[in-house]
Amino acid sequence: MHLMRDFVHHFVELLLAMTEKELRARYKHTLFGFFWLVANPLLQMLVIGFVFRFFMKSEIPLYNYYLFLGLLVWNFFSSSLSKTTPSIVYERNLIKKAKFSHAVIPLSIILSNFIHLLSALILFIVPVLILKTYSFTSLPVLLLASVLLLLFTCGLSLFTSALNVRFRDISFFVQAVLIIWFYATPILYTFSFIPYEYIWLWRLNPMVSIIQLFQNGLLNFPMPGPAMLATNSFSIIGILIVGIVTFKRESKHFDDWL
Repeated sequence: MHLMRDFVHHFVELLLAMTEKELRARYKHTLFGFFWLVANPLLQMLVIGFVFRFFMKSEIPLYNYYLFLGLLVWNFFSSSLSKTTPSIVYERNLIKKAKFSHAVIPLSIILSNFIHLLSALILFIVPVLILKTYSFTSLPVLLLASVLLLLFTCGLSLFTSALNVRFRDISFFVQAVLIIWFYATPILYTFSFIPYEYIWLWRLNPMVSIIQLFQNGLLNFPMPGPAMLATNSFSIIGILIVGIVTFKRESKHFDDWL
């Protein structure tokens, strides 16, 4: 019990230290600092919003807010997965020099990105309070969305980062899949736009439920259906377990493959 407590304490301490290092490195010598955490989704929203509003005649209410929120959540997920997948390979020198739990490398990247997401969401609450689409009774929905998003991102990142040490093609595969995955997630459009015969495909995508929960909590859009939410939640837990088991198994051989 004492050894387990020491391990957890050391793991958390190292995780926080590496997260702080990641945050400092990202904005070192930048002039605008944390402004950049909303700059990218804001520019994407302006361009995509213009196209959809004037050329595709989108009928989604509050479309710019809807789009911006979806992009915030998606950018967290995609940037985390893109950066964590090759992270073990990139930190080969650190792994060879010191003995520590290798999981802190991808997890620190996810945690630093999540801090950015929370900061952006706090800023986003200001306009939605003015729009009166958000109330503090929606907090449990947002907490559930955040937990599911974190668990899903951690599970996939542990899985891909571990396999990428042995199979370097995984990083390229992830980049390709993320492009398709973006369009298979209701960010540019709503779930109601999907043809009925193809809805079952979208229901297999956990990011659909996660983004719908954020949209409901902040913009009062419809919640995901109970069956889909339950299915996606169980699949997220399953992916997390697979990710942890895979990372633990593969980490024993990191020195050989690096």
